[in-house]
Parts: sequence; structure tokens; C-alpha cells
Amino acid sequence: MDEELYSRQLYVLGLPAMQRIQEAKVLLCGLQGLGAEVAKNLVLTGVGSLTLHDPHPTCWADLAAQCFLSEESLGRNRAEASQAQLAQLNEAVQISVHSGDITEDLLQGFQVVVLTDSKLEDQLKVGPLCHKHGVRFLMAETRGLVGRLFCDFGEDFTVLDPTEVEPMTAAIQDISQGFPGIVTLRGDTKRHSFHDGDLVIFSDIEGMVELNSCSPQSVRVQKDGSLEIGDTTTFSRYLRGGVVTEVKRPKTVRHKPLDIALLQPHVVAQNTQEVQRAHCLHQAFHVLHKFQQLHGRLPKPWDPDDAETVVELAQDLEPLKGTEEESLDEALLRTIALSSAGTLSPMAAIMGGVAAQEVLKAISRKFMPLDQWLYFDALECLPEDETLLPSPEDCQPKLPIRWANCCVWN
Repeated sequence: MDEELYSRQLYVLGLPAMQRIQEAKVLLCGLQGLGAEVAKNLVLTGVGSLTLHDPHPTCWADLAAQCFLSEESLGRNRAEASQAQLAQLNEAVQISVHSGDITEDLLQGFQVVVLTDSKLEDQLKVGPLCHKHGVRFLMAETRGLVGRLFCDFGEDFTVLDPTEVEPMTAAIQDISQGFPGIVTLRGDTKRHSFHDGDLVIFSDIEGMVELNSCSPQSVRVQKDGSLEIGDTTTFSRYLRGGVVTEVKRPKTVRHKPLDIALLQPHVVAQNTQEVQRAHCLHQAFHVLHKFQQLHGRLPKPWDPDDAETVVELAQDLEPLKGTEEESLDEALLRTIALSSAGTLSPMAAIMGGVAAQEVLKAISRKFMPLDQWLYFDALECLPEDETLLPSPEDCQPKLPIRWANCCVWN
């Protein structure tokens, strides 16, 4: 391992986690702007191998947010056109392109599978298959100024290090001989955040050296901040020094497969308004996929007729379990539909960064993964004055400048 190249990651993740990352095999489907951001981040973090899959040819719209494509890529397979530049980012990562279908047998050869900006039918095909075979699955997509991410790490995923903070430590002032033994800490005990049931180990104790080699001990916190531990009656008398250190406990995470989670989204929010907005965003993506299935495209940019069609389709959806029908915000849904066709680099960068981070959690088993759904929107970027919003005519595709100049001169 190139310790200089990965110095920051090694400091945060530790050597065992980095070794798991360097041995991991990841399948990434979809190489538009969002997929390119996920791929870039995974290559820079040093995953063992990254397999790209995107059978679609590059078009002009892809150049808006896909940094690895250029005019020379037009007409070429997006995955194949991106492979060479991705490989230049990190020679230690094996990057390949899969040009065939995504089959059940293929999926079982990877630790993590990521779908970006994919069709709903593809998500519902791949997601449950990954869940069935214990392959960690992620789905990410952006539509204009809104984006979402879904994680399914299976029904029995163990997080070895659930928190992102260093284990708590405290200097020892005294340890009593008794049952229970009482550990008195130095300094202001209020700043030590030990809790009842925490596991701790001891080191560098002089006198009561038996504790230095003890297995992790469960503590009970007293009112004065001292720690009650097990029986120290037969131990040597404590003399001086020593440190008590928290031992982090693994935690098991249980995720639902995508087909179930779509109908029963778990939302964590600070208030009812945020919960309702999250549910509306969830339904908005559902109905945009339905519109795409019916019409073979997303709603036209700032086309009021298409936006009304989206609202009508949403009204026919079954309410989500645990929600009321009135939770659907038609004004919000209409705004999302009007701006859903665009692909923006900032949105791809944000969602791609978060998605890649969740992939690393799935591989390294460090830190708690996303609780399945994440929704993000930046609709406040739109002007409040509706007269400043574009019209459908403003959003009509235009010839690239280079081609337009050729037409003028000819």
C-alpha cells in the first residue's frame, strides 16, 4: 500500500479498513454526470477494482455534467469513453468495462453494486437480487435540482466501528480494592462522556497491574463521575498512573430491499414539515419514473402541460404507508417536474460524493451507513420572481456553437 498516497484515509479508517477497500470489487452502472462523480471518488480512494457498465452512446446533453466526456466521445459507449481518463487518476485501481447484460450470476461477483440515474424497472430488478445474495446495493439519481440516494446493505450487516469519533480516554487517579471496584478519574469528570454499559480497557497502571491484562470491563457511572467496575478485591493495591479507554462495540444494521422500502420509506426529520417534504420528494421520483415509462422521456423543461400530467399521475398514486393523502404538495411537485430534465454538475458532485462515501462504508464496515433513504433538493436556487423563469421555447435544444458557426460560414 502506498502509505503516502493514502495517508489521510489511513489516519481516519485505519489499516484493516484500507486493506478491505483495496480488495473490494465494485460494479457501477450508469456513466452520466452522477455516475462519473461516483467513479472518480471511488478510484481516488483506491478500491481494488471498478467495473463500469453503460451501454448508451454519448450524446450532446451528456457533456453538460460528465467531466470525462468530450465532443470526441459523441456516439461512443459512455463507459468505454470514460475508462481511459478514470484510469489515469489512480494506476493501482483496475478499471474494466462490462458490455453485456446485468445478470444474477454477474452481480454475485461484486461486494457492492451501484446504479445511477437508472430506470425504475432496472432498480427493481437489480436491487432485490443483490439483497438475495448479500451484495451491498446503492441507487442514486438526480433530476434537476433534486436528488436521492438509497442504500441496502442486507438484513445482517455488521458495522465494526459505528462512530466517527476517537474512543474516549481518561487518566486514572485511584482504583479501590473491593466489590465493586471504583475507578476515580483525574480532572473534571463531567467532561468524560462514559455511559452505563460502556466497555473499557485499562493500560499503564502501576500497582494493580492485573487490570492491564483484563478483558474489556463493563462500567457503571456514579454520580460523581467515577466508574464502577467488577471485583478488584483480590487484585494488588493501586499505586499510580494508568489510562481507561473505551472499547467500541460492533452494531448490526438491518435494511429492507428496494421493492419494500419504496412503499415503506423510513424518514428521519426534525419536524412534521420536513417529513411531509421528504414524502413528497419520494413520490415525485416515483411519478417521474412513471412518466418516463409512459412517454419514453422525462418532462420537457418548463413545459406546463407535462408538469400538469405529472401532478395528475401523482394524484393516482397510493398514499405511502403512515402518511395522509394531503401530504402531497402539488406546487412542489409541479416545480420539480418543470426542472427535472436538466443535469447539473453541482448536484452530481454532491450526490456522487455522498454515494461514494456510502460505498466505502459498505466495504470498510466503518461508521454507520445511511438509514436507507436520503433526499436532497436545492430548489431555493430558482428565482422567486416567476417572470425570471425560462419558457419552454428558451429550453429548446440549440446547435453547438462550433456547428452553428460552420452553418453561418457555409
